[in-house]
Amino acid sequence: MKLITFSNKNKSEKSSIGAFCKDHIVDFSNSNLPNNMIEFIERGEAALSDANDLIAKEQNLLDINDIIIHAPIKQPGKVLGVGLNYKEHLAEAKEIIEEQNRNIDLQEQYPNIFNKQNSSIAGPYDHIHRPNASDQLDYEGEMGFIIGKNCRHASYDDAKECIYGFTIVNDVTVRDWQFRGPPHTMTMGKSWDTHCPFGPYIVTADEVGNPHELELKTFVNEEIRQSSNTSLMIYNSYKIVEYLSTAFTLKPGDLIASGTPDGSAVTTQNWLKPGDKVKVEIEKLGYIENSIIQEPESTKTIS
Repeated sequence: MKLITFSNKNKSEKSSIGAFCKDHIVDFSNSNLPNNMIEFIERGEAALSDANDLIAKEQNLLDINDIIIHAPIKQPGKVLGVGLNYKEHLAEAKEIIEEQNRNIDLQEQYPNIFNKQNSSIAGPYDHIHRPNASDQLDYEGEMGFIIGKNCRHASYDDAKECIYGFTIVNDVTVRDWQFRGPPHTMTMGKSWDTHCPFGPYIVTADEVGNPHELELKTFVNEEIRQSSNTSLMIYNSYKIVEYLSTAFTLKPGDLIASGTPDGSAVTTQNWLKPGDKVKVEIEKLGYIENSIIQEPESTKTIS
């Protein structure tokens, strides 16, 4: 099932959740199903069964052209990332560090975990802001996954049951802020507002099949910049869940971005600029596409 969060273009109403089916949306809002994605995920198989019944009846249908698609989860409890999780990306990072004489030890013994603040979440087709404080704006196309159960001390096999579904993430990064330090500060480089667009939907694990054999591509202005396969991850999704849950409880709705392959602008210094369009496409998961704009002055908030 492809689960989405959306609002109706023609009505000033709050967002709803539903399922994407071919050229239309099945709206869950006029049913006994939760109207919040995290609550829907928490209900597990019971909610999916009721949703399938609703889909079979072909009720509460909306045309795809009449809706605005939002991030599947507006504010995940956790937004976690895995750095340097493709061998080619790790190799290019080591080369850059050597060229710049940085004193950073890049190890492969354990996953490189960082967090993005949940205020960085944006929709799959929303604008990405180039910060007024930096021009080193970079893209990172990634497969993300959503936790479906409370999960602590999960084994590798347990982890397969803990992942609810998969999605697409652009782990947008402000490179000069990432490397401020010492030590370099992943959180500050990764957590700017609008810098975690994801979606367009959550594809449930049963529909994806093997998540570790999917083609992944990133385009900037239709030029391909990244081309890889999730089979090339150093640590796959199950290993990541096993590792994370050793330290803390993962909860339904948590979003984990599993890492990006080589080909980001960190190697070319060809940073994103206003007017650019970034598209991340993953087999079976669809695509997200975001335009770059300069950070508006209206983003200042004191309240």
